[in-house]
Amino acid sequence: MNKKILLIPLAALLLTAMIAPALAQPELVGVQVGDWFKYEAQVTQWESTMEFLEPGYIGPLTLADNETNYILYNVTAITPDAGGDNVTFTITYDWKNGTITTATTVETVSTADQTIFMIGANMTAGDMVSDTFDFLNLGMFQYPPRYINETIDLVNPNATRETNVCNYTLPDLLGASYDYIFFWDKATGMRVYYENHGEVPEINFGTVQPAYTYTVKWELVDSSVDGLLVPDLTAPILLLTLMSITALVALLQRRKKIAI
Repeated sequence: MNKKILLIPLAALLLTAMIAPALAQPELVGVQVGDWFKYEAQVTQWESTMEFLEPGYIGPLTLADNETNYILYNVTAITPDAGGDNVTFTITYDWKNGTITTATTVETVSTADQTIFMIGANMTAGDMVSDTFDFLNLGMFQYPPRYINETIDLVNPNATRETNVCNYTLPDLLGASYDYIFFWDKATGMRVYYENHGEVPEINFGTVQPAYTYTVKWELVDSSVDGLLVPDLTAPILLLTLMSITALVALLQRRKKIAI
């Protein structure tokens, strides 16, 4: 009789041990089928003697060439996977020439590539959002592991949303430098803002490609998710820029002291 009574709390203890880790795991996907996210992509800076997006150009400005009115991502399926849940999006491109085209893409939140369009829900500062990634597999554009730098409160007219931020600079072997800024809504893991600024020197591959400087931005302008709206980001982006400049100045001063 005593043995049977002891088995009851033991079973309860084992059950609790099994449930606790499951409850502790963060929710990987924060969206649902039917959720949609509307973006505007725009090149806001182009400085070069080269024609803007001349024929044959392949690079970060290929899509965001100011030819779209908006780009709509609609969640059409969520499939559990051992490597991380897969989220299928149907993408609608509304072009300024009056045409509409669609495409389908699948995002795996645990193995995001250099675009890092979507990350896991409820991630926090210090979490890795993407591992090392070799763009074009040429060794020239090697993306380092990227992590969430901080979580900020992003205030908009409808709500205050916790937002994960990542910003970093990527040099390449050709002497170019690329600055990236990412904002993801913490609850959904969806990217709400993206900015890429590049300074590319003159390159000679038999023919000379003039130097160019550019800035391209993606902004979330509407969504089916309640309260998810991007406000004026001038102040947060300016703060990130000042922080980056301060860090660079501190690094240069440290190097000077070491040299002395």
